[in-house]
Amino acid sequence: MSGIVGVFDRGGGVVSPEDVHDLCARLAHRGPDGSDTWLEGRVGLGHQHLIATPEAHRERWPHVSGDLVVTADARLDNRRELRESLSLSPSEPLTESELLAAAYREWGERCPEHLLGAFAFAIWDGARDRLFCARDHVGVKPFYYTASEEAFACASEQKALLAHPSVSPAVDDLRVADFLCGLHEDTERTFYDAVRRLPPAHALSVDADGLERWRYWDLDPTRTITLASDAAYERRFRELFEEAVRCRFRSPGPVGAALSGGLDSSSITVVARDLLPADQPLYTFSNVFDDAPSSDEREFIESVVDREGIVSQYLFADDVSVLVDRERVFDHYDQPPHNTLHFARWEKAKHVREAGVNVVLCGALGDSAVNYGLELLPHLLRTGRWRHLHRELTAMADILDAPARHLFVRHALKPMVPDALLRRRTRARGQPVLTDAENPTLDDAFVSRLGLDERVAQARDSPSALRQRARTWQYDSLTGGRVCASLETSDVANAAFGVEQRYPFTDVRLLEFSLAIPRSQQLNDGWTRSIIRRSLDGLLPETVQWRPWKTAMNEGFWNALAKEDDRLRTLADDPGPLTAYLDEAELRAAYERFTDEPTSRDARSLWRALSLSAWYDETVADAREPPAADPPDTFH
Repeated sequence: MSGIVGVFDRGGGVVSPEDVHDLCARLAHRGPDGSDTWLEGRVGLGHQHLIATPEAHRERWPHVSGDLVVTADARLDNRRELRESLSLSPSEPLTESELLAAAYREWGERCPEHLLGAFAFAIWDGARDRLFCARDHVGVKPFYYTASEEAFACASEQKALLAHPSVSPAVDDLRVADFLCGLHEDTERTFYDAVRRLPPAHALSVDADGLERWRYWDLDPTRTITLASDAAYERRFRELFEEAVRCRFRSPGPVGAALSGGLDSSSITVVARDLLPADQPLYTFSNVFDDAPSSDEREFIESVVDREGIVSQYLFADDVSVLVDRERVFDHYDQPPHNTLHFARWEKAKHVREAGVNVVLCGALGDSAVNYGLELLPHLLRTGRWRHLHRELTAMADILDAPARHLFVRHALKPMVPDALLRRRTRARGQPVLTDAENPTLDDAFVSRLGLDERVAQARDSPSALRQRARTWQYDSLTGGRVCASLETSDVANAAFGVEQRYPFTDVRLLEFSLAIPRSQQLNDGWTRSIIRRSLDGLLPETVQWRPWKTAMNEGFWNALAKEDDRLRTLADDPGPLTAYLDEAELRAAYERFTDEPTSRDARSLWRALSLSAWYDETVADAREPPAADPPDTFH
């Protein structure tokens, strides 16, 4: 979780050391292992260094290689392949910066196409007077930028860009609206009008004459992989999954795993324990709830950690409110936290660091990377393969203890009905739709002014039956903005404690394989996500391997939200600046319903309002507060 900054005066002026320092100082928390800047004329680059790999001990950032200067937050996972392609010595201890510089010299602006791993970088090409930037395939590493005819600046966090004199801290109302509706599909907007995100799998090139941005990689939902047998699919998945875990072990110290007890985190934990040397412990960190038994997964966690070589730590989240460490959180967050379990994730990052672990493996994206396969059911119905459909529905009914008819309507028939027709039926029954369903507290005038009903409809409408045939649902879930938003907020929380979180399910090789295999490998004999269950047979505890479904975390979230009752009541009585977005009467009614009988709809609405209000109070008013950090060293 290093930090990078770049400043480019496109108007022909000279970048001042103060401008680069001010940006870099905002990211001081990302550089516990050193910081530095490089300036030359119209461009300046900065780096805040976190040693997260053994090779990082040798890094000198920004890295100068002839007419190239590199700053990066990067971990490259295909180092051996890069060495071979670039004709580099297999025995020479190369750093990430040296590999990036060599890759750019060889392939120029197509170099990201040859990289695997997690990266966000900027390379100044002195020979061309051009700055080249790129972000990894899934968006694990954040990258923000601001651009005008006169200036361009980029950074790992938005707060750094707000220190640039050309950047206004004006808030983007449409991004606020998306947040309040639970929409995260937009991969470019931020909460600030002047700041943009470079989407995952994108690169950009900027010089005095213009800025060009393009996508360098994409998944292909039409590609198929056909193997000889179920066993062949299982072997290949396990090979790819083991490599996805193994290549994320590179760490200067102990490796940890965030273990919830679900299928994804448990799979990573047992494979990591199996692959690590016997004398190297694996540390696990698990949130548990004494006062929220329906959200507690200790039964499953204990079945995983009950093996030699795992050092488990339980983090009791019952005493933590949703606005845990409020002031410190908003020292780091450039936007209101959206995840309902933000409090538990923040506490986990804190405890990981206290345990002396700075690299932790996490199961994020597992649901999408190892798809549930439910789109197989409408496909079987549409193509007349009713015997196969009946067999799967009957098996699912036994596993889930649910009526097969109910499963048929929900998972086979309903996906074939146009969403507009489903909304008409819901409205006729007197039930809320669109923004009313997403957030009953929104102000009607605000909804109308920004066209939010249409925006929600566009974001929520599922693919047509024809598009489902092309695996579009899984494609959208892997490449959509929700993944990007989740990874970015996790980055902020972990960077606050000098922890680097790594995600085996974001491995490009695994994603390409999973999207291309038949849906019958994902839904088989009534079991969703069948391929990972079968592939890890004998390694996963049976209690986890054959879990039918996830644990609902509602109770744990509601308890944490209720701990902020005083702030909720105050907010409901006087929303302050949020009156531009929310209806006061509806907000008060949601609060009263929540205190009487909580529902997920009201709890989410109140959490979004509370998070947004706290962000306004702690961050927006102080967006230009000068940093207190000492300036980094500068060399020319």
